[in-house]
Amino acid sequence: MRTSVFLLSFALGACVDPLVDDGIERPGLILSAGALVPDLLDADPSWRVILAANDGLRDDTTTVHVRTAFAEGQQVHYWDFGPASPTPIPLYLLVRASDTPEFKTPRGDFSATGHAPLFDSIPGDKGYSPWWTVVLLPVTERYDGELLTSFAAVEEALRNGLVSAPITLAAAVNCPVVLPEARLERPDGSLSAPKTAYYKGTVIHYFDFDLVGINPNSGQVAAPAVYELRREGSEPISEIIRAVDFTGNGDLVDTNDLFEAAPGSPAYTGLVRPIDTIIGSDLQTLDVTRSAGESALKAAADLFAYDVPDADVVVAMYPRGTVLNRPIAPLTPAVEPR
Repeated sequence: MRTSVFLLSFALGACVDPLVDDGIERPGLILSAGALVPDLLDADPSWRVILAANDGLRDDTTTVHVRTAFAEGQQVHYWDFGPASPTPIPLYLLVRASDTPEFKTPRGDFSATGHAPLFDSIPGDKGYSPWWTVVLLPVTERYDGELLTSFAAVEEALRNGLVSAPITLAAAVNCPVVLPEARLERPDGSLSAPKTAYYKGTVIHYFDFDLVGINPNSGQVAAPAVYELRREGSEPISEIIRAVDFTGNGDLVDTNDLFEAAPGSPAYTGLVRPIDTIIGSDLQTLDVTRSAGESALKAAADLFAYDVPDADVVVAMYPRGTVLNRPIAPLTPAVEPR
């Protein structure tokens, strides 16, 4: 996970299992430092098909292509990981006491040890979500680099005193699990390989994005709107869907979608609720202007007047009733229209 951005203080949530059982020891769950942990796909090749069918990617499984839209008046770059549950599930992260903490809690200040995080659900498992409640596992003086590669190993480590009681943060991190060969295309065109985590005694692969708060009432990650613009009787104003290069820049990734929130906004999470938005035929948008810089609609606020849809702009809005995982690339330095 991108722990360098976790210099945040969150209220503690409810404690998350594991619950130490009745004292039966299970040798072999805790591995020595440097032990070889098999990749999931080597241990069970059938998972390749399962992951490919359930990871939410609409592109090929090799490259997660960057796409463009608008938010708060500027062009933004985002990735689409498809439908996602807004209800986070727990992951464990080994931490130790620190004078330069990444995590500040009522029980002390901590930083990550460098041990890979532990997941207990992946695409294809019942209840999987790419959103994870962060559960800290403070290591004790008895810990000597051992590898905990499953939730069962965490239980054994608690029993053996290698870690102390878990600390659950009221925060979730966006970590979609992908195939090991997946690559994330960055706005500058570079490709990033996924990071590794542990899952039931094996190695799995994931990309990491935003750490956000969890709604204390619903227990979910909020999903602000994304308005997908189209004209009456037409397909969305999207190069991706139409396979037409509106801007003439040689790619097919630009849209005139309007995200309600962007990174840095209190409402932003990376999840969105898509709303099909029918607009007037005379509006100057990406497909007409051929330029992101000249589109008349660059912010969700452009669709509204006094908090209701502007009749001079919007013909109709149709919420699709789903939640999509579409993290936006950081906006600093500012993203210029391309």
